[in-house]
Amino acid sequence: MKVPSGYSSNMQGRINMKEKKFTNLKSHDCHILMTQLLPVTLRGILPENVRLTVVKLCAFLNEISQKAIDPNKLTKLQNDVVQCLVSFEMVFPPSFFNIMTHLLVHIVKEINILGPVFLHNMFPFERYMAVLKKYICNRSRPEGCIAKGYGTEEIIEFCVDFIDDLSPIGVPMSRHEGRLKGKGTLGKKSNMQIPESEIRKANFTVLQNSTLVAPYMDEHMNIVRSENPFEV
Repeated sequence: MKVPSGYSSNMQGRINMKEKKFTNLKSHDCHILMTQLLPVTLRGILPENVRLTVVKLCAFLNEISQKAIDPNKLTKLQNDVVQCLVSFEMVFPPSFFNIMTHLLVHIVKEINILGPVFLHNMFPFERYMAVLKKYICNRSRPEGCIAKGYGTEEIIEFCVDFIDDLSPIGVPMSRHEGRLKGKGTLGKKSNMQIPESEIRKANFTVLQNSTLVAPYMDEHMNIVRSENPFEV
C-alpha cells in the first residue's frame, strides 16, 4: 500500500507479524485505519453481520470527518450511529463497551454546536506536544526545558528573518516541493526555466482540448459571429 507523502505512517512498518498486532500507531494512523483501510481489509474475512456492523461504523466516521457536512444529514447520522451501537451489542461482549464507545453518540451533537470535526479535533495539539517533548533534556524539570527550548526557537527564528541566505527552523519543506519549481527528480538536480509564453501556450492548449470549456468556446464564437456578420 502506498499513500501520499504525509498522509499517514507506513503501515508495513507498524505491523508486528509475530504477535499479529499493530505497534506504535499514532492517533491519526488509527483514524486512517478506521475511515479508509479497515472496510477494505474486512471484506470476505468476518461473518456478514460482524463485517457490516464494523463497515457501518467506518462509514459514519468517514462521513463526519469531511470538511463540508450538510446540516440536514445530521439527524440521519445520529440515527445511523445509534443503530450501529445497537448492532455492536448483539455482536461483541459487554467488556467491549466503555466510555469511549459511548462518546460516539455525542459526536453528532458536537458537530451541530461546534461545526465539522476537523475544526476541533486533537491532531494538531498532539503533533505540537511531540515537538515540545523534544525540548526536554532534564526529566526532573520538564516545564523549564520546554519553556527554554520554546524561547530559544522563537529567538532563532526571529533573528533568521533579518539574516540573508539562511533557512529558518521549524516545519521542514516537503521532499516533493522541488517538482513544483521545475527541478528534476532523477539524477542531477537542475533548475529548468520555462518562458511565460510557453506556459500560456500550454495552458491554452489544455483549455482548447477540454470538454468542460467547449460550451464556453462555442458561446464565444457565436458572440463573435453575431458582432461581425460580414467577416468570414
